[in-house]
Amino acid sequence: MCLTRLRLPVTGSFVTLLLSCLLLLFGTGSQAFAKTSKADNQSDGHVYVLNNNLGSPNSITVFNREEDGSLSLSGVTSIGGTGSIAAFADGTQGSLILTSDDTRLFAADAGSDQISVINVRNGHLSLVNVAFSGGAGPISLTYRNGLLYVLNAANGSAVTASVTGFRVDASGRLYPIAGSTKALSTTHPNPAQVQIDPSGHYLLVTEKATNLIDVYRIHEDGSLSNPTSFSSVGVYPFGFAFNPARPQELIVDDGFGTGNGIGAVTAYQLSHGNVNLINGPVLDNQIAPCWMVVTRDGHYAYTSNADSHTISGYGIANNGVISSLNANGVTASTPTDTFPIEEGLSSDSYYLYVLESRLLLKQPGPATLGGFAIHSDGSLTSVVDPSQITLPFSAIGLAAS
Repeated sequence: MCLTRLRLPVTGSFVTLLLSCLLLLFGTGSQAFAKTSKADNQSDGHVYVLNNNLGSPNSITVFNREEDGSLSLSGVTSIGGTGSIAAFADGTQGSLILTSDDTRLFAADAGSDQISVINVRNGHLSLVNVAFSGGAGPISLTYRNGLLYVLNAANGSAVTASVTGFRVDASGRLYPIAGSTKALSTTHPNPAQVQIDPSGHYLLVTEKATNLIDVYRIHEDGSLSNPTSFSSVGVYPFGFAFNPARPQELIVDDGFGTGNGIGAVTAYQLSHGNVNLINGPVLDNQIAPCWMVVTRDGHYAYTSNADSHTISGYGIANNGVISSLNANGVTASTPTDTFPIEEGLSSDSYYLYVLESRLLLKQPGPATLGGFAIHSDGSLTSVVDPSQITLPFSAIGLAAS
């Protein structure tokens, strides 16, 4: 430090030096420690949308996220492969994923049965590799510690639905893992999502048509055990997310709730490969809750309700029990001419972004984006005007940093 063992005569030069050191240490204003300033071309984060282009190279649209949560268009990057409407006809979670260090994206090219690997540097994308997915109709991806697994739904195909694993090297090349291709509970169970649990020991898949949650043991070499299937308490298990604060807890969307058409959410604990109920289904009085995120502090979960044009928030107690933030299930509303689907959280969980699409109900018109600030009580306020953002009709996946 600049005051250590400093011996100078008490002169004007010394006073000037002393003041300079104090200014460096404590700043000039009321805030003792100011933020490190960003470069002019650096944003606070980014939002990435998988455009799911049909009959042409797939692409990703990139938005810069500003400090107040607002978005500005950065650009569009082609990533190879092609998109598909049929593969995503009934929805999915995780078709576009971002690594935890924000340096790489993986995208499902469902129309060409491929996976695109894209390097990321401050929101700028560069395609590294396009590889065969190991099955038909890849719709969901999950990555952890050099292992990538893909859910090949085989929707509309004679091929059996499956999961397949890849080892990812430092350059982004994919290498299939022997013994990692495994069937689901039946030939075509209409799966929704695949996810590695935070311990890295288990791989989970939700099956909508069978109301099952499949659990695979991940061996040290990345190969998988055969699945153990657990009955979902709610009907039509769809998107799910683990709780970052208590990694054994997972929260699952129940698209049809208890079977009465009203959606719900259920909390489970994953213990030694077993899926055990914590509580639920908790009805949200909304229709088609299908996509799920949990905040970094583990306090709140949010689901997008496609057919109700709403977002529902849930509080999460320390014992994992979930409860609705709002009696009517509406924490925020989205435009009624689009349908909220995939969600993403900023890396600090201060902002929630929602892809608002027409694809699943095959209504013509562009997709768009919504964005919300997350307050300390879990409430949401809009920070993005969806009318100012235009995305392709086919857009399906979203990731955020």
